[in-house]
Amino acid sequence: MSKPMAVQAPAGVSRLAAAGKPRTAGRPAHDDAVELREHVLDAAKAVFMREGFGAARVEEIASLAGVSKTTVYRQFGTKEELFRSIVWRGMADLRGKIALELEPGGDFSANLASLIDALVEHMAIPDSVHTSRLVIGEAVRFPDIAKQFLQFVNTMLEPLTSVLEAAAARGTIDIDNPANAASDLLTLVTGAPEVHLAIQTTRAERKRRAERIHRLLLNAWKYRATQQSKARGKPAP
Repeated sequence: MSKPMAVQAPAGVSRLAAAGKPRTAGRPAHDDAVELREHVLDAAKAVFMREGFGAARVEEIASLAGVSKTTVYRQFGTKEELFRSIVWRGMADLRGKIALELEPGGDFSANLASLIDALVEHMAIPDSVHTSRLVIGEAVRFPDIAKQFLQFVNTMLEPLTSVLEAAAARGTIDIDNPANAASDLLTLVTGAPEVHLAIQTTRAERKRRAERIHRLLLNAWKYRATQQSKARGKPAP
């Protein structure tokens, strides 16, 4: 049986880790411990994407991170928990991006358009597609991980759900379940064939797709423009 191709050290891994040299013994300081955890997560993500969850070996992850296998287990406990931590880190990062696009007190339609555009661009990044494929590919063998992934998605969408709930309360949109509406938006963004097939698209093509999703949701949610947004839409005198 041939030896699998070596996995390249991911960006952000220290020279020590990239060289495959184990760290010295002893418990690291707080900043070093955070950095160490990130190194292990980066290495694990690279190995999982290369080998798949089932075939990935903790020994290979430890070697790529420049730590011992014992250190990996001490940090994460199990390979399953290591995988969950990778998924959660990505979801937490995306949750932060979503929150940044939702300007407090901003125009609802403009906020929605900005968010959809940002999410469409996010899904055009190969790393985003590969992570989703990895989770989907392991869902049958590891249903608990798939269920937790859905919980991560719901948590990730909480900022959007709150905005939709407030807009519905003001009468700006007409929806009966803000959480479902937020999930519908994500489905429209991630469900395109070019996303699932990792087909490269141009920025102009993605912009047009984001605009179509924006119009579709405004119609489906029976959006009612406020006086503020109507004023913004008027041409300058």
